[in-house]
Amino acid sequence: MDKKHFKMALLALAAGSVLASCSDDDNTSSGTSSTTDPSEVSFIITSGDPTTDLTGGVYMKIFNDLTTEKTNQTVYGDLTDGVRSYDSFTQVTYNNQTGCFTGYIYARGASDQGIGSMKAGLRTYSISDGKLQEVGSPVLVSAFGNTGTFGTYSYAAQISQPYAMVVDANGTGNNIAVDLPQYAIDEVNPNISNIVDMGDGQVAMVLNYSNRDSAAVAFCDYNLNIKKIIYDGRIGVSVGAQRSVRYTQSSSDDDGNIYIFSGSSTDDAKVGALRIKKGTTEFDTSYQFDILSASGGYRFRKAFHISDDKFLLEFYNSKTAYGNMDASGKMAIVDMSDKSLVWVTGLPDPTSVSIGWGDGYEGSYYLPIAAGTSFSGSDTTADTIVPTIFRINAQTGVAESFMTFGSGDLLKAITIIKK
Repeated sequence: MDKKHFKMALLALAAGSVLASCSDDDNTSSGTSSTTDPSEVSFIITSGDPTTDLTGGVYMKIFNDLTTEKTNQTVYGDLTDGVRSYDSFTQVTYNNQTGCFTGYIYARGASDQGIGSMKAGLRTYSISDGKLQEVGSPVLVSAFGNTGTFGTYSYAAQISQPYAMVVDANGTGNNIAVDLPQYAIDEVNPNISNIVDMGDGQVAMVLNYSNRDSAAVAFCDYNLNIKKIIYDGRIGVSVGAQRSVRYTQSSSDDDGNIYIFSGSSTDDAKVGALRIKKGTTEFDTSYQFDILSASGGYRFRKAFHISDDKFLLEFYNSKTAYGNMDASGKMAIVDMSDKSLVWVTGLPDPTSVSIGWGDGYEGSYYLPIAAGTSFSGSDTTADTIVPTIFRINAQTGVAESFMTFGSGDLLKAITIIKK
């Protein structure tokens, strides 16, 4: 296990659980741009304990104002303004339609004599008086891979089974059987890579086949009934992976166009992105972005929407090492219209940090970074890392400190409440 990355996310699927949605994954929006003044925007910080990480649960706390830099903050252990979950979360999402915040439970992360669930699942929260309040009981599942939201639901898709657990704003779950076996190729069923809300009662369900290196997208209603599947061999399979973890490589932009990325194909010609224009259910035959050439030969593991048609990609650290077990952490901004790439500067060495789930808002991406829990006192590089949420300018690629924390916080995620 690569403990130098977001250990919460890296272990989850390996243990049978797993920012995009009750948010972007990814914490992505469904083709809409916020007009709220950034000084009035609230956001949720999820944090663990560096000494226990996945077995110590998490605390969640709401902050306000994306314009003012904040220093020496505390989330983990704060019961005055924060809320504790005895379960640790692998991902979190926020549904802009319902105001529902969802934590996705690490199956073996419960602490304090079993007060947590001890099983994979979803916890649902609403916001009351500036504080999270749990809704209902945890909805448990046997295992899940990618997560997100669409319509009034948060969801967790199973890794290799044709099911998706959808949970409404009341915390009620419904495990939907998706008719993926009908679309098996050479007796291999597709798996769900992501579900993108198209904003009209329809979703684009991005699929991947273990025996095919090509893009596949199913169009479904909100009950996940498949109406149509399209394929395109110009790029490879659209899913990122590390051990058993699966990462989203698709999202919509602010105009409702959907971009399907392929970051780890062994075929150089297939590392890139395609587009499905808003209002259509076909790949745009006039659009293809050669990201391998734009990056100078690097492949990537993750893709996150920022705003407009700009995305943050997390690249592998080496041009020759891009497999399931290889390290990533090099960041770049891609402009999908211009088909241009700008490397992010100002972040710590990616081999010496734990990278959390970030979120994008109005031209900036907010990325949590902390020292990994595997570091010992002899690692002076790790010891000097201050847990920080960096604000990355999507135009310049420059990252600057937005929010710092004490050493008792292992930053898991920032979730921006978009209105």
